[in-house]
Amino acid sequence: MEVNIKKSENFEKLKKLQFAFDKNIRIFERIIAESIINKEKLNTIKKDLNNANEKFNEAEKCLNELKIHIQNNKIK
Repeated sequence: MEVNIKKSENFEKLKKLQFAFDKNIRIFERIIAESIINKEKLNTIKKDLNNANEKFNEAEKCLNELKIHIQNNKIK
């Protein structure tokens, strides 16, 4: 009888341990999924910033050319 009680206690401990493990695995999987999504979002933001920087540099170049053109026309 005492052996059955011990087995039952061990089984309950094992069930609790398995439940806790499964819960932690689900949390871990969710965190990994969020990390992947965040990495993708960061890559998108990085690409957008690079595109914006290229457009800004192009606009700056055009403004400098316009400034030079205006200065040259004032001299004439």
